[in-house]
Amino acid sequence: MFAAALLGGGILAGAAAGAAIPPKPVSGLWLTADHQAVIALAPCGADVCGRIIGMVFDHPSDPEPLDWRGRGQCGEQIITASPAPDGTWQGEVLDPRSGTRYHAKLWREAGGLALRGYVLVPLLGQTQRWRAFSGQILPGCHLPG
Repeated sequence: MFAAALLGGGILAGAAAGAAIPPKPVSGLWLTADHQAVIALAPCGADVCGRIIGMVFDHPSDPEPLDWRGRGQCGEQIITASPAPDGTWQGEVLDPRSGTRYHAKLWREAGGLALRGYVLVPLLGQTQRWRAFSGQILPGCHLPG
């Protein structure tokens, strides 16, 4: 137990003594892990915001999926995050279908972007890996099937 306290104190002292790590940029177009949507992340002041700009529709003639308020999801802002001292971005992610907001942590990693949505603490969450999107978005927010 003493070793754990010593280790924990050392980590805190090291974090307090060290300078904040600037986060790597996360701006760009990102294909979600399930390949069902494209999110555009862009600066909004000192923060970064993410909007839905493309979605897969069940059928090309289907109407745009609606959010929990009955509004179209295309263009809806679902991510807001601020730079964090550990070199990540931390904020919120919104599930547009239910209106539920989760804490979120975003960071760049080899091959893409990681987004961890969680409740209370990061341990109680799930990480998704998103890939950079360079494809085409059709009129009406449609992603080609």
